[in-house]
Amino acid sequence: MASYKRTEIIVETDQVLIIRRGCVRHWCQECGRETDMIGLLQAGALTGVSQPLLLDVARTERWHKAEAADGSPLICLDSLLSAPGASSRQDGSH
Repeated sequence: MASYKRTEIIVETDQVLIIRRGCVRHWCQECGRETDMIGLLQAGALTGVSQPLLLDVARTERWHKAEAADGSPLICLDSLLSAPGASSRQDGSH
């Protein structure tokens, strides 16, 4: 009887995001400290959520929001990355 050898290969990957533009330090009321904040355009790029749906998703995911000096919405990067669906959005399986 022939003998078979089985080899199992496990590949683990991590993703590192570097945000060079569009990230600002701003006070996050909900975190109670100054954090990195990004605009809706950057939040859409990070999450894969289309621009028209971003504010609705921000509410449902409970992302912390603030307002820039020019009145544009900002999203707390810490809250975005720690939201329940963050890891699945980042790996593209939203």
